[in-house]
Amino acid sequence: MQTASPVTSATATESSQFNPDGLSESEVRTAVSIANVPALLMVVYQTTGEEKWLEQPYRPTRGKGLGDHDSGGLTEEIQEEIRQAAVQAILDFQAGVKPAIEAPTAEQTVRMISVCMGEPVADQYGPMLSLELARRAAPNAPELALPPVEPPVGFNVIVIGTGVAGIAAAHQLEDMGIDYIILEKQPEAGGNWWQNTYPGAGVDTPSHLYSFSFAKNDWNTHFELRNELQEYFGRVLKEVGGNERVRYNTEVLAATYDETSRGWHVEVRNADGSIETLRSNVVISAVGVLNRPVTPNLPGMESFRGTSFHSANWPEGLEVEGKRVAIVGTGASSMQITPAIADRVEHLTVFQRSPQWVAPFEKFRMPIPTELRRLLQSCPLYHSWYWIRLFWQFGDKVIESLRVDPEWEHPERSVNARNDAHREYFTRYITAQVGDRTDLLDKVMPDYPPFGKRILLDNGWYEALRRDNVDLVNESVAAVTETGLVSASGAEIDADIIVWATGFEAARFVSSLDVRGVDGLSLREAWNDDDPRAYLGVSVPQFPNFFMLGGPNSFPGSGSFMFFMEVQMRYIRGLLTKMFEQDIAAIDARTDATEQYNELVDTTHARTVWTHRGMSTYYRNSRGRVVFVMPFLNVEYWEMTRRPDLENYTVR
Repeated sequence: MQTASPVTSATATESSQFNPDGLSESEVRTAVSIANVPALLMVVYQTTGEEKWLEQPYRPTRGKGLGDHDSGGLTEEIQEEIRQAAVQAILDFQAGVKPAIEAPTAEQTVRMISVCMGEPVADQYGPMLSLELARRAAPNAPELALPPVEPPVGFNVIVIGTGVAGIAAAHQLEDMGIDYIILEKQPEAGGNWWQNTYPGAGVDTPSHLYSFSFAKNDWNTHFELRNELQEYFGRVLKEVGGNERVRYNTEVLAATYDETSRGWHVEVRNADGSIETLRSNVVISAVGVLNRPVTPNLPGMESFRGTSFHSANWPEGLEVEGKRVAIVGTGASSMQITPAIADRVEHLTVFQRSPQWVAPFEKFRMPIPTELRRLLQSCPLYHSWYWIRLFWQFGDKVIESLRVDPEWEHPERSVNARNDAHREYFTRYITAQVGDRTDLLDKVMPDYPPFGKRILLDNGWYEALRRDNVDLVNESVAAVTETGLVSASGAEIDADIIVWATGFEAARFVSSLDVRGVDGLSLREAWNDDDPRAYLGVSVPQFPNFFMLGGPNSFPGSGSFMFFMEVQMRYIRGLLTKMFEQDIAAIDARTDATEQYNELVDTTHARTVWTHRGMSTYYRNSRGRVVFVMPFLNVEYWEMTRRPDLENYTVR
């Protein structure tokens, strides 16, 4: 989980305050002077409809890396012309003047985003991106209206989990008027964001991309920290009406399908320890997957006399000042913890099995100026185009560089020419960050293709490694002693605190409860433990009315997790609506449809960087099969789930 130290900052503004009174002209000018120029350009064109704004000399260049490319690569003179036009466009909008292009068509959207991003965008993206523009700029647009729902009398749903997926489920179920409850084993909402409190915990996805379309937020920083994220999710759950449906401190132990009633019996352990069985027509699993910590079983684990824990279980009030700390692992959590505590500890030792590719983090902990926050709040057109830019920059723009080119002449170091260009870019960055510490360079420079593991963002990682009180041990841990750790080469390292930043059981989906379907079939047996397969990541044959959000192979390889949870829940809504209309009691994915889908998953994955044998990744299971991320473009999965395809389901 690339998730940062809780710090004190202003509480995020209520999403209901997203559209405040308009800004004064001076406020608009101040905001526009620091806003993203390509996004402003789209506001100007959409407001005026003047074709010149989509032609030279106003066309932005293609940005490099994952930065915002705020200038668009344009000259100062052209930037200023766009900004002046944007001021007038925004003032006109505030005065009630309707944009010349109120709702761009699919064709217009493709043309506009191609100009906005400085690169060709395929026509295939038009339908999806035009809807997403409307979803954020005009949420009440007719094209976004979902068909009304009339659930049968007594129909009810159990949702498991109050993280991102659970909130997305609550939003749709409330809108559908379905009776439901949410079961949550923790005392508060937020999922991983409630659980992970380690120093440094925060997103590596831009805050405005890591947001629900139905709950825009006044973010304080470009990449928000744990406390603000936790507050956001808790508040959104309340705003959609879901918090009143939650039974906190209630752990789901098992879910068993009853073929007679075509429903589910869900066994729970309540806060007082009592066991209770609940009944529902449908179960929606929103349990997540990066929430079951993995700690290695090493000789001497029980002998350590200091403090030892997994990074996901950071002790409240733990003092690290003046301590000797060892961190095992260099994944996302370690890369956040290390810079957060390096200047507070006496000595820090980081154990690394393999180095990570790391990208520049241009806006790490950078606050969003108040004026720009108000522009994002008061101008829906600017907000929607800023979101679209982030969505493309962190999404399908990246995925093309992950596809294997069989003709590429350097398959050991990269998978295609664009991937190799990323490798050169990241290599230059890492080399520059290491500086005169040439002893570190071989340790921190990966030898596998970029994006083979999830790209991490530099939040002070290399700066921390260069400190005199920090050592990077390029070995695994072989054993634990009373006073510390033993490396694979036999070196002994003393420590007062051991932090196991060793990841989660990412391949064992829905492993926190015993799920049994038709004829008592166990989900663990159906999946051979860690080889999960589902249709669209949502439904499993022989498990009727059991739907998953964030199931196997349904996490984006690159893109917005929030977007995909909304896409999947709209798809589930469509299935339920069809069931109600056709008086269907239960459905589950057909075996042939599931096999065909997973064959497509596997053959597509065989042509991606995630199957490259030069590295290990939590995306793969014990058999080497990629089970975590989807191999598809974001738009491809969106197209697969756009309509409720009951023909691929067994109707019971």
